[in-house]
Amino acid sequence: MSFMLEVVYSLSDQNACQNWRMKTAAFFDLDNTLVKGSSIYYLARRLISAGHVTRRELVGFSVSQARFIRTKTEDSDTISKVTKKALATIAGKSEQELRALCEEIVHDFLPKKLFNSVKSLVEQHQNQGHHTWLVTASPIEIARATAKSLGMTGALGTVSETKNGYYTGALVGPILHGPVKAEAIKVLALEQNYQMDSCYGYSDSVNDLPLLATVGNPVAVNPNDRLSDTASKNLWPIHLPN
Repeated sequence: MSFMLEVVYSLSDQNACQNWRMKTAAFFDLDNTLVKGSSIYYLARRLISAGHVTRRELVGFSVSQARFIRTKTEDSDTISKVTKKALATIAGKSEQELRALCEEIVHDFLPKKLFNSVKSLVEQHQNQGHHTWLVTASPIEIARATAKSLGMTGALGTVSETKNGYYTGALVGPILHGPVKAEAIKVLALEQNYQMDSCYGYSDSVNDLPLLATVGNPVAVNPNDRLSDTASKNLWPIHLPN
């Protein structure tokens, strides 16, 4: 199983470089954990203005977005369908163009949709010298731009295949969802010498139970009902963002 690991540093994030050998990291989910709703929806909105997505397709994304915010649940079937649609949309597009587009999207939506209290959690970890990682099923281009804007150590996300600088419409490895996220951070922990017992995990969804069970300090953020029940039974902290 292969994963795409993206390490990004902001120019002001000197501690990340200086403390590269530290053994504690905090892993944050993106959608409905760090930001309200689905980042794919914000990508679709920008793609329609660029003529890459039809208004009818955007309606479909909007319905999925509303359901996602209401239920706080990502089912594998929906994620697979949305991913396939996204892959078909970007096939043949320039990698450089999409990266620039994703940076613009993050610049536009992040200040409006970011949960400030969760951003504060990221900053608390950074102030303690911990590495902070975004781990999401969203495209790595969105994940990278978001992590960079928050001065995080890096990002792991779903990776689309490119050839000669253009997207092929296929994936590199699996969608970073459910158990795959847990496997990804285990690989990262081995590479970076993190001690999982001292690491933190933040997510809103029961789909991320494998990830939360992998770290020593799981936190349910904005949890759906099933995750809230699990967190209560296991005495995990529950964070309600604002």
